[in-house]
Amino acid sequence: MGSDFWIVLQWWGSLFLVGAIAYPFTKKLFSSWFDHGYLFSKAVGMATVTWIVYVLGTVRVMPFSVASIGVGLVVVFLLGLAINFKNKESRNSKFIILFLEELFFLAALLFWSWVKAHEPSIRGLEKFMDFGFMQSILNSSYFPPADMWYAGSPINYYYFGHLVVAVLTRLSGLDLAYTFNLMLATIFALTLTMSFSIGKQIGGGMLTAFLVTMAGNMQTIYAFTKGYTGENVRPFWELGWGIGEFGGFRGFWGKLGEGMNTYWYANATRFIPFTIHEFPSYSFVVSDVHGHVLSIPFVLLAIAMLIKNSNLVFYGFLVGVLLMTNALDGPIYFALFALLLFVSHESNGSYGSYAKTVGKVLGVVGLTAVVTSLPFLIHFKSFVTGVAVNCPPSFLANTKFGPLIFEGVEKCQISPLWMWWLLWGFFVYCGFWLIYTNRTQKLLIAFFLFALALVIVPEFFYFKDIYPAHFRSNTMFKLGYEAFILFSIVSGYAIIKAIRGKRKLFLLILLPQLILVSIFPIFAVRSYFNSLKTYQGIEGFGWMRREYPEDWEAIKWMKTNVSSVTCQVSRKDMIHDTCTMTPVLAEADGDSYTDYGRFSSFTGIPTIIGWPVHEWLWRGSYDVVVPRREEVRTIYESEDIESTRMILDTYKVRFIVVGKLEREKYKSLAEWKFSQLGAEVFRSGSTVIYATYQP
Repeated sequence: MGSDFWIVLQWWGSLFLVGAIAYPFTKKLFSSWFDHGYLFSKAVGMATVTWIVYVLGTVRVMPFSVASIGVGLVVVFLLGLAINFKNKESRNSKFIILFLEELFFLAALLFWSWVKAHEPSIRGLEKFMDFGFMQSILNSSYFPPADMWYAGSPINYYYFGHLVVAVLTRLSGLDLAYTFNLMLATIFALTLTMSFSIGKQIGGGMLTAFLVTMAGNMQTIYAFTKGYTGENVRPFWELGWGIGEFGGFRGFWGKLGEGMNTYWYANATRFIPFTIHEFPSYSFVVSDVHGHVLSIPFVLLAIAMLIKNSNLVFYGFLVGVLLMTNALDGPIYFALFALLLFVSHESNGSYGSYAKTVGKVLGVVGLTAVVTSLPFLIHFKSFVTGVAVNCPPSFLANTKFGPLIFEGVEKCQISPLWMWWLLWGFFVYCGFWLIYTNRTQKLLIAFFLFALALVIVPEFFYFKDIYPAHFRSNTMFKLGYEAFILFSIVSGYAIIKAIRGKRKLFLLILLPQLILVSIFPIFAVRSYFNSLKTYQGIEGFGWMRREYPEDWEAIKWMKTNVSSVTCQVSRKDMIHDTCTMTPVLAEADGDSYTDYGRFSSFTGIPTIIGWPVHEWLWRGSYDVVVPRREEVRTIYESEDIESTRMILDTYKVRFIVVGKLEREKYKSLAEWKFSQLGAEVFRSGSTVIYATYQP
């Protein structure tokens, strides 16, 4: 634990540097805020410095390195000094406030690093994918980076957030095995502190911070029932344990204790059948450093700018960053900006002239967003094929009208109202109370109505992707995640206003709802982190050293020696030659969320095909995935040396991995031929790496 403390401090030092460099610029953006936006400075620095590194690497002016990061830091710092040069007032900083806020951030970072260290495994859910993206970026000199699961092609996914992690990793000098988990703790700390700053500015700092960062939904009511298993969801009132059975305060907590042993926290994010409705506190527990999580600091930065800011160019830049980090976030916060423009119109003005003004403003923001995201967009092909209508009428089935797609009548999923209320009822209750009692709060009411629209839209429309039964799950996931954040900010303000106004009836009805959304992290942390009983450390590969020790040794060897070995076996006579090609490895492919794809993910060296369904989604068709799977099988099982050689040459494969999973999957493994196609260059137990000859 002691060594981890110093590792966290080393990581924090890099974060502090990025924030300090960006603070002069941030002060200008948030000059009217109580702290000049200090708690947003790290997010500002992460976005701007990373974008500069990204552009330099995309246009091949400067390779991705500590030097290019240094250029980004200098540019951002000088820009901040330049825009504050004539503003003497901005130089007067409240250092005691800034010191306390930095301590607040550091405390949050240390806290969640400590929590995460009780289950640090980089394994399960999307972790192989996210780690692989980051490692591939770290391996890259220029952008776009190679897709580690689809050799020969760049990543076709929104990866700017992963690039942020790579930049901070390189700046800190730490290994990605540590920084992957430290980034999760960083986003937790940023979410807590940035939402606190937003709440402080509008009223209700700590409550807002708690709701955004730690709250769940009212599905936790099932903790007080006998529960259900799997997807066999039953109404909670049919499962026993009514309110009358709690037996007062002691009975209530008794039932809560029983619920901890039966309630499965993940059900709160998969409650409505065939959908996903995740929220930040769940994300911080399951620990996927995925696009929607990496986007949170930039989302909160955008919301803060909408509260009190008028810098159109930077907001447009932020929309572009959001697009590259978690694609739908860009359009969402552009649409929210547009809504607020119309809401701010005064009725005594000319609608015609105001419409022109709005058009110009939206043009500035939109154009800046496009220019910002252009380095990404020129290499990205969307895997969404259109906007589909939920429950289409039979006479329109299997047709298309403009951007609207009408699939078959079987594509019809309606959320039961009682389920929908358990997910969103707490927020809706707070929001409508705000409208009823504080109609002058146009901004927050707009936030609320916009968030409400986000959770209603998936009842009528969805973005079409590859999934048959879960066809609206990604739409509900992406829109609902942003709705949760906006809802939480509105609710924090509404509750504080009610407390100050002594609105007893509102608070009386609110209390049980607030308890239900507040207890979620108790169940989640207890379950995922084993009640915080065993401290394992912040490094994320202990599980692999225990379960795949031979593979782990092979992965370490490849990360250290791959370049030199590629050179040494580049000719049949094994004479050293100059390496010019990016190496590709062959390993067994397998289902998503399994341990397949481990070598490509953890080394960043591309393989022929990794998780097939993921590539199916990213490439838009399974037709491009199936041939690769068959070719990998041929490599391992065919006894035809020439056909195997042709496949290896086609994909420029230089390494063939034969480990535990390859031996399990390919029952007719023809390992003997690999010594004829190349040479054994590493062995640890039953795990062997062969390097092929280059023709």
